[in-house]
Parts: sequence; C-alpha cells; structure tokens
Amino acid sequence: MSVPSYWNQMSYPNLWVEKYGTEFRYRPDSVLINTPTAFRKIFGPTGNVKKANYYKVWPRNVDTHNTWNATSIEMHSRKRRVMNYAFSESALRSAEGFLHANIDRWLELLGSLAEKEGEWTTSLNMCDWMNWLVFDILGDLCFGQSFDMKENDSKLRHVPEMMVGFLELIHPIGWGPLGPAWIWMKPRGLDWLLSVASPPAVVQWQNFVDKCLADRTRVQNDLEKHPKPDNEVRKDFFYWLFKAEDPETGKRGYTLDELFGECELLTIAGSDTTSVVLSSAFFYLARRPDVQTKLAKEIFSTFSNYDEIKSGSKLHSCRYLTAFLEEALRMTPPVSAEPAREVLQGGTTVDSHYIPEGLHVSTGLYCLSFNKDIYPEPFTFRPERWIVADDSHVGSSSDSVTKAQSGFCAFSTGSRGCVGKNLAWLEMRIVIAKALWTFEVKADPTNKLGGGDAQGKPGRQREGEYQTYEMFVSNRRGPIIQLRKRS
Repeated sequence: MSVPSYWNQMSYPNLWVEKYGTEFRYRPDSVLINTPTAFRKIFGPTGNVKKANYYKVWPRNVDTHNTWNATSIEMHSRKRRVMNYAFSESALRSAEGFLHANIDRWLELLGSLAEKEGEWTTSLNMCDWMNWLVFDILGDLCFGQSFDMKENDSKLRHVPEMMVGFLELIHPIGWGPLGPAWIWMKPRGLDWLLSVASPPAVVQWQNFVDKCLADRTRVQNDLEKHPKPDNEVRKDFFYWLFKAEDPETGKRGYTLDELFGECELLTIAGSDTTSVVLSSAFFYLARRPDVQTKLAKEIFSTFSNYDEIKSGSKLHSCRYLTAFLEEALRMTPPVSAEPAREVLQGGTTVDSHYIPEGLHVSTGLYCLSFNKDIYPEPFTFRPERWIVADDSHVGSSSDSVTKAQSGFCAFSTGSRGCVGKNLAWLEMRIVIAKALWTFEVKADPTNKLGGGDAQGKPGRQREGEYQTYEMFVSNRRGPIIQLRKRS
C-alpha cells in the first residue's frame, strides 16, 4: 500500500521546522503555530477550542469514551474530576511500592545477562526491555498483577507489538478519508459491525484488555462482599477508580464500560509514553559518557545506598537528573505531532492570527521542542540548558532557562494536560537513578539502531538523534546497549 505524502511528512517533523518556520497551514482547514505563546493559548483556559473529531475514531463503542478521547468538554470535565481521585497524593504513595518491586526485579534480570560478574552484558534492545518493564508496572497498577513480561519465560512479550499494531491502524484512519465515515457509524448502532470487521490487531488488543479487566473486577467485587482490614487491601489504580465518586454529584464515578476505557487509556498512555522517553534516555546515556558520568556522580553523592532511592526530598534535589530527563522529554516528546483542536463558536486569536470557528489550530509538539529560537542548537542533547548556572552547577542564564521552560510541552498543559504527570516523573527518576547506581551503560559498537543514518532520508540523517515514528504517540526502535555492574 502506498503511503500518502502527508504520512511521509509526519515521519519527519523536523523538516517542517526547517522549511516552514513556526507558522504554516498543513491542510485547507488546519493551521499549526509552533511558539510557546501559541501553545499556552491554544491549550489553556482561553483557547476556545475542543478536541477535534479525530478523537472520536478511538472509542471502542459509544459507551467507552475515556478521559483522553472525550471531545465533549462537559464529559471530559466529569471524567477528569473522577480520574484525579486515582492520582491523589495517597494513591501515588500506594503506587510507589509497585514501581520499586518491578524496577528492582527488572534490574536483577538485566544484570543476569552478563556471563560473569564484572563483565559487560550481551547486547540488548532497550526499547523491548523498557516496554516490558513499563507494561509490568501498568499491569500491577491497573489490573491487579504484573504481566511479568520482563521474565524470561513470559508468554506476553508480544503484547506491546500488538498495541503498536492497533495504534498504527487506528491513527491513520482518524486522519484519512475513512475517518468521517467511521465516526458517523459509531453512534448509529453499528459498533457491532465495526467489531466484526476489525483487523486481528484490534481484536487481539481488546480481548487482552477485556480479560485483564474481568479478572481484576472479580477480585474487587469479592472484596466488596468480603471486606478485609485496610492494611491487607491492594490499593492499585483500579482500586481507586473502582471506588471513585464524582466530587460534585456524589455518584459513582465510572460505569464498568467507562472503567474499561480508562484502564485501557492508562495502559497505553502510561506505558507507551514513559517507555519512549526512557528508551531515549538510555540512547543518550550510551552515547554521551560525559553526561552519564556527571549523572552517576550526582546520584552517588545524594544517596548513601540503593534503598534510599525513593520519592522524597533527596530524589527531588537531584537537579542534573531532572535536567537530564527534561532534555530527553524535549528531544523525544511522547506525542510528537499536533493534538488536534477545533475552534469553537466565536473563533480564537493566536499570536495575532484570528482562526474562525470550525477550523483546526494546534501546536506541533516536536516542532516546538526543536524551535531554535527557544532552544539554541536544538539537535544537541544538552541537559545544562535546563539549569541556571551557579557556583555548584554549570548551566545557562536565568533568562535562557525561563525561555526553555516556556516551550516545555511533553505533558501538554491546561485541563487536558497529562493526569499521570507526577507518576511519570517519579517512575522516570527512580528508573534512571537505580539503573545508574547499578550499572555503567555503553552503546553496542556494532549496532546503531535507534539513531539516524548519515545516508538516510532527509530528516533521518542525524546519527546522534534518537529516531521516533509518529502514530499519535511516538513509536521507536532501539537503542542496542550493553550494561556492566558497577564495582
């Protein structure tokens, strides 16, 4: 099947930056404005926009809208109020134990890939290993048990690729000529036809989530009938969502169909986005030994032992770790293209441009992240751009850091901003800190998977840039790395 020219451009968004600058119309009804002020306006409280019809392609049926794909502002507001309950401070505290259990076991298994103590491991694809870790964490948090994809005898390691197949299929339908017909059919009782006609990747993914949800619901229903002492209750995200009430109405927050949609959302949004950034982080760790050394030095000077690496003031005091992750998020935004927004009645004005009702306006998140006026030398991985220089840190001027922060868009912003942002930050900080406490990292000298190719197509020629491929979230391959336990 031939790929539309639009789809080729979506694979190389840095060409947009270089060719068109910060403002351009990419369809007759759609405009991108890639500046910090435009980003804050469009996604902020005065944007006068709603999610575009593209998002209506995604719901499994008319009953499974979730916090991400709901285009109705009223529906989203209700769902977001309930979802916030699952990401409360108490919920995040209970989630941390699941993070550590999976990360510790993951690092143990990675270490076992070395034939002898003190030797480098065999080469491993960090994209795969990161997928398995993050899916296992989401399994623990959403469905009551780790999927154990990281274990050598796992029968579920195909699931991340199954999800990728689902995303690669549905995403182009949303933007293609079939999108309006697909959307038209959904509320007219034709969900059954869509389910029968769905390709195997879609059916397999939905069956997998169905089973996980049914198993976890059974456990929760048993708990409701036979209560246990509070300290014996498993308080994962499903627990909080199952019990959640709408704070405005006092009614139960989600029906079981809605719960399906939210758990599927958390699994996709929480796994694919975090694993993309962490795969990128290992790509740059392996290729920038100076950055790795500086980061390891900060971790060893902050913590006295491995078990101290947990949420709290010490972890938050690691300024270089935070800057390193901010730079990984900038160079590898989990959502690289534009989150589509439709202008509401009355129109909107963005950076002095009036956009009439019914048109699309948005910001290309990759394009903003590589805006050279905001990020000098945008294709250089430089954590120091996020740190104000002082006596103890090499960094940048205060004005430069403020400008960088103004363009930071990895978690979106406003009422549609990422609800799991705090969990993602905690997860990324713990993974990198514990990994560098345990291992040195180096690139496989014989395999450059993950980087660009000097002989590749325009936009893919930077060997030092981690390559991603747009399917709403960013798909990627590699890097291939080796690890060695620190003495």
